Amino acid sequence: MQLYLDSFGAYLSVRNGMFAIRTKTGGEQLFAVRQVGAILLTAGTALSSDAALLAAAENIPLLLIDANTHAPLAHLSSGQAVSLAAIRRNQAVFSRNVDGFAWVGSVLALKIERQMELLDTLGQRKNAPEAFLDGLGPALKTMSAQAKALKNWAVPDAQDFVLPLVAERFRGQEGTASRVYFQQLGRYLHPALGFAGRQGHPAFDPFNALLNYLYGMLYTSVHLAALKNGLDPYMAVLHADQYGAKPTMTYDMIEPYRPWADMVAIALAEVPELLSAEVFQPAPDDRGLWLSSSGKGKVIDAMLLFMKTPTAYEGRDLRRNTQVDLDAQKLAVFLKGYDVP
Repeated sequence: MQLYLDSFGAYLSVRNGMFAIRTKTGGEQLFAVRQVGAILLTAGTALSSDAALLAAAENIPLLLIDANTHAPLAHLSSGQAVSLAAIRRNQAVFSRNVDGFAWVGSVLALKIERQMELLDTLGQRKNAPEAFLDGLGPALKTMSAQAKALKNWAVPDAQDFVLPLVAERFRGQEGTASRVYFQQLGRYLHPALGFAGRQGHPAFDPFNALLNYLYGMLYTSVHLAALKNGLDPYMAVLHADQYGAKPTMTYDMIEPYRPWADMVAIALAEVPELLSAEVFQPAPDDRGLWLSSSGKGKVIDAMLLFMKTPTAYEGRDLRRNTQVDLDAQKLAVFLKGYDVP
């Protein structure tokens, strides 16, 4: 379970060896330590040093997240045995060599393959627009070519490996697939949503606002999985040179899960009452749209239910949030025993 403090004035402390959340109105709830997998706090909330120390002692990640995007901004962790030095040392080498790029190529390819599966599923629906169906074949062909190139990438001679050129190539291939993919989503979605293509922050249409928040929730899940398994969220392969001191490894690791957020956004967009005007509000600077408090509740509930739903994973049916943790665990195990070139 995650403790999520987002109400202004909420306060996290310790009472009788348990976490205690007190609201501004005076109400209090107690949570046993064994129940808590992570603690998430937004601006306007607070915690005692006792609560921080208890979280650290129990290896419970504590994250400060953006209230409007749900993305992680900073974290507190114990730095104990879970953060094995061997993993971090090897991750540094891995992130700058051929093996790291082979891994990130497979990650990007998996994302594109899942995007293709989503488009194919939408194409089988009776209400699929004609424009969507007309563009589906060419889109899947283009995306398949990019996924194949990324998955099969290899450098026969390490001396030919020039990191900036490979990174630029990967970004170009992933970017080509993403442009085609979001063009197709635009042909599928109702025109009233005003979706003309992918936007980051700020978003100027409801569907992009949904995607931004859902991706933020995924960032938090992936960031927590990295921390729990001893990975350094700030030591990336592909995104290392793009975002400076941000959790760039989280950005690398999140890629194959983005289509999951897209699926939730599409499902929400198809229920008119879930996307009423009250769900969105203008940003304080009038640049773009944010989810309102009521909107966040609806989106969070939908995403949490989706992540708890089991799907096929290596011959078993596992919850999607479990799959994220296992993928991070497999990478950590690989890096711990990595034979550094």
